[in-house]
Order: sequence, then C-alpha cells, then structure tokens
Amino acid sequence: MSNTPKLALVFAALLIVLGLGAFLSSGSQTALLPAYPGVVIAILAGLALAFEGGRRHLMHVAAVVALLGALAPAATLAIRAAQMSPLALTVNLGMLLLCGGLLAVMVRSFIAARRAG
Repeated sequence: MSNTPKLALVFAALLIVLGLGAFLSSGSQTALLPAYPGVVIAILAGLALAFEGGRRHLMHVAAVVALLGALAPAATLAIRAAQMSPLALTVNLGMLLLCGGLLAVMVRSFIAARRAG
C-alpha cells in the first residue's frame, strides 16, 4: 500500500483539474464538483504520506470519498443523462471514471496488503 497515497494524489490532481477546467469553460459553480472530492483525497493522501502510522486508516477514508465521488455522478447519469449538456455529461463521466478508477486501485492495494500480512 506504499504507492497508494502517491497514486491517490495523481487521481486527486486530475479531479481538481477536471473541475477547474469545467468551471473555467462554463463559469458554472456546479462544474467545480469534481474538485471537491479531489481536494479531500489530496489532503488525505498527503496526511497518509506524512503519518506512516495512520496511513491505512487515512487511505480507507480516501477510499470512502472515492466511492461517494463515483456514486454521485453515477446517480446523476442514471437519472438525467439524456438532458445533460455535453460539458456536464463529460464532467460526470470523467468524475465517475476517475473516482471509480481510484477506488479500484485502492481496493486492489488493500487486498494485496492483507495477503502480505
């Protein structure tokens, strides 16, 4: 699980860039939504890098944030994908893929750490 905080920082940066890019192109405050879990994940990953003893717990909290970050756009897409603008559709799909991808990486890392002892 030693590389997981660094990977989480990469995913967090991508979420922040997605949110800021969408905000700058649309001017809508709602477009910033991917940046919020990105900031939280970045803080948790940074703390995990700084505090070795709490790394496992911090990364589990980051996994919960990633799960919630994947569920929110999934629900939005399921309910109203047909009525979304192309930008909103892209942002929601991007957030779903980034948060879902991070969650998958983290779960795989947790399983490997558990097997290792």
